[in-house]
Amino acid sequence: MIEVWVNGKQLQVDRGTTVTGLLAREGLLTPIATVAVNDKLLPRQDWDYRLREGDRVEVISLMEGG
Repeated sequence: MIEVWVNGKQLQVDRGTTVTGLLAREGLLTPIATVAVNDKLLPRQDWDYRLREGDRVEVISLMEGG
C-alpha cells in the first residue's frame, strides 16, 4: 500500500494503482473530469500513470447547467 492525496484527502491505495483506477474507486471517473498530479495537468491519454507514494491528485469535475 502507498499513501496519496486526492483533493486534499489522504488515501491508501494498492501499489500500482493508476489514475483511472483511483478515479473509478472514488466514484470520480466521469467523461468531463480533469486531473492534475503534483500540480501538472494530466491528459486523459496518460491516465494509465501509476501513482507513487505521496502523489497529490486533484480532480475537477465540471458541472452542466446554469
